[in-house]
Amino acid sequence: MSTSADSGGARRSQRDWYWFLGRAGQILIATGVLLFLFVGYQLWGTGIEETQAQNRLQDRFEQTIADAPAADPTADDELPIPIESGEPIAILRIPRIGVEKYVVEGVEPDDLKKGPGHYPHSVQPGRIGNFAVAGHRTTYGEPFRNLDELENGDEITVLDAKGREFVYLVTGITIVGPSDTWVVTTTDPDTAVLTLTTCHPEFSAKQRLVVSASLDTTRTPPATDPSTSSTIGTSPPVITDDSMMVRDVETFDAGWFSDAGAWPDLVIWLAIEITFAAILWRFARRRSGGAKLTMLAVGALPGLVFLYFVFQNVSRLLPPNL
Repeated sequence: MSTSADSGGARRSQRDWYWFLGRAGQILIATGVLLFLFVGYQLWGTGIEETQAQNRLQDRFEQTIADAPAADPTADDELPIPIESGEPIAILRIPRIGVEKYVVEGVEPDDLKKGPGHYPHSVQPGRIGNFAVAGHRTTYGEPFRNLDELENGDEITVLDAKGREFVYLVTGITIVGPSDTWVVTTTDPDTAVLTLTTCHPEFSAKQRLVVSASLDTTRTPPATDPSTSSTIGTSPPVITDDSMMVRDVETFDAGWFSDAGAWPDLVIWLAIEITFAAILWRFARRRSGGAKLTMLAVGALPGLVFLYFVFQNVSRLLPPNL
């Protein structure tokens, strides 16, 4: 009798072990599928979002130029056009690497999803001072992916909200650390420069890639601003909003998990996704054959919608310029 009991216990133990291996395998497969979908969302899904945003920005920018007051050639200075956060401030063109993007005001994560973003504390295009712009390198249209291919003397043109084009010439490419925030500030108050920043190396936020360019004053003289200007388009080194400077520096220095506000939204959408998947599977198991496959296929659509919002909030935990 003891031999039979021991044999039965061994078979149950063996079945338990196989059950554990089966569940572990299913979890690994599901994890792999989710990672594959997330990578696809990062590389292609975010690009679709950015393309749609750029199309909307085109209409707004054209309207901004149409509404801009005519420049007075007899005036010694001119008022800058106030631009709201997330709205287009300029068109950035980099012929060597095939970039033509609308630049938005602001460098918050939501701003950079639309395209390159202007550091609000820096000057407007063409002004004396540092016109600093941040952009993604591997997601959301990857506008700055190939910045490292630029060479000294390459042209970068910027069309501002008054329809004026400014030509900058690349003067150098450097790699700096996340704490080297001085690169997006005005260090020379007598020169009009352009600074482009993005994460480095690709798929990492360990360092920052910085492209520097100077305004070609022989072709496009710098625009002028009144000495008592507003927050946007100030004459350097005047900064009227210290909190704006702090936010810009924080964005430049931001790494993984910098957006703490993403966690609550991520938890909520993840809970919705898991609950929906569990309910769908529970009902599908009660059916067989074609009915089961039909239910899973129909349920896949809302499941992917919930997963989309999960991925959106996971993306908020990534570095802003990644």
